Amino acid sequence: MVLEEIGTLLEIHGENKFKARAFFNAARVIEKLERDIVELTRAGELPQVEGIGPATANVVRDLVETGRSRYYDDLRERTPDGMLELLGVPGLGPGRIRTLHEKLGIKSLQDLERAAHEGRIASVQGFGARTQQKILEGIGYVRSTTGRRRMPECIDVAHRLSAFVAALPAVEEALVVGELRRGCETVDGIDILARVSRNGMSDVLRAFLELPGVARSERAGETRAVATLSDGLQLRLECAPPEAFAATSIFATGSGAHVQKLREIAEARGFELRQDGLFRDHTRVPARSEEDIYAALGLSFVEPELREDGSELAVSAGGTLPRLITYDDLRGCFHCHTTYSDGRASVAEMAEAAHERGWRYLGIADHSQHASYAGGLSVDDVRRQHDEIDEWNESNGRRVWLFKGIEADILSDGTLDYADAEGVLDSFDYVIGSVHSSFNLPPDAMTQRFLRAIENPYLTMLGHPTGRLLLSRAEYRFDIDQVLEAAGRRGVAVEINADPHRLDLDWRYWRTALRFGVRCAINPDAHSARALGYVHYGITMARKGWLEAKDVVNAWTLPAVRKFLQKSQA
Repeated sequence: MVLEEIGTLLEIHGENKFKARAFFNAARVIEKLERDIVELTRAGELPQVEGIGPATANVVRDLVETGRSRYYDDLRERTPDGMLELLGVPGLGPGRIRTLHEKLGIKSLQDLERAAHEGRIASVQGFGARTQQKILEGIGYVRSTTGRRRMPECIDVAHRLSAFVAALPAVEEALVVGELRRGCETVDGIDILARVSRNGMSDVLRAFLELPGVARSERAGETRAVATLSDGLQLRLECAPPEAFAATSIFATGSGAHVQKLREIAEARGFELRQDGLFRDHTRVPARSEEDIYAALGLSFVEPELREDGSELAVSAGGTLPRLITYDDLRGCFHCHTTYSDGRASVAEMAEAAHERGWRYLGIADHSQHASYAGGLSVDDVRRQHDEIDEWNESNGRRVWLFKGIEADILSDGTLDYADAEGVLDSFDYVIGSVHSSFNLPPDAMTQRFLRAIENPYLTMLGHPTGRLLLSRAEYRFDIDQVLEAAGRRGVAVEINADPHRLDLDWRYWRTALRFGVRCAINPDAHSARALGYVHYGITMARKGWLEAKDVVNAWTLPAVRKFLQKSQA
């Protein structure tokens, strides 16, 4: 979000910390708004929102009206490009970047790497040899993520862009393609494919290049154009004539490995698959849709989320692709916080929000006492919350049943938070175990930490198991296959944490997890009623992980969930 980046730029430039904090706070306020920010701004009501000051309101107004912020552009122009890249290095915040810039003249990733190899960072007060080594390790991580955005951050822009293109007179259809269509958790930009006659392509590309908020743009041939927004997000438009649209959409969606394997299958069966169509004996095979092309090749349709390494095509040929889970399959979720810890909605407000979504049940899982930084619940807090949940269920359980849960910290030795002498753990319907500290244990120690937690009879689910924060923190180092095998054997479910910064467990591990018999729970880690909607992102990750409704606990009926939770606590 531009407001967050302004706050970061202000910190890098050493400006008033309260001014920077105001922009960070405003970004959080806007993220939690129930009303649309554009609607509020155009109605002149934005300054009335608590936490939005005159400066932040002016920036938002500029963005809504023009697609750009003059204040942001000025700050960005005064900041060397490389300094923003440094923010991706784990452990380097704006303050430390400013220190390194002032002491060592560092203003790019290359400068930082050179200084670390030469040992100069260790000599700066407040850093040291260990920090210097971590910086070197972090540079490799940054290089692997440079230029990428979190998928959820791009979805709204992609929908608005595709709607804009679809509304152009010559366009018959506009489709979001590329990594975003495949549901990748991070993307390198937004790709749109337009179905348009050849004589209309120039007009369509010209309109695209003149989009408001575009910092620079260029034609990339007769059918393509590329534009970059002021915040660096790249937009790419490709035009295809109607007869080539289906094949082009397969190529434009990717992945490269999927397309290459599909072309090999086509060749083996006497066809030629090109970007401009499917051909046999130099004659075009009629194909109005992607489904037509897969069917012509004797394959069942491969959903875009599955098109990754090419192995999915062998399964397609055998007719055994999974019936992927959809949002409509969900009947509730389990990882939700309330005002008892660090959430922003009451127990009743979260329950009503679940009811509005048509859900049958909801699990309340606030932080445990060890997470004091997040208002973790004391034993007395737990009992008060349970009384409130009992009252809700007695009066409203026929509409939405509330389960009593907790997000318990998995401590460094693998024990769960709360010594159960007072029967605290036994009072919950389920326990989510999550790591919130001691992230840098050696791999063997971290593996044993998880294994010991899984052996705890009270553990029901593993929360955000790898601990990754997309584009800012890599996964913990541990033997994930060993942990998944233990979870499957013990009947412990594993979460897909659908928070846009996590999307964890990574989709790449789920086919292995399914072989071990692991059950999934798609959880929003919601800290507000609105954040229950994060489950949409979790559904995308589940689909990429080949999950069906039967594999996901919160797609089950209320009686089936009760039976699962009772068994896991047995």
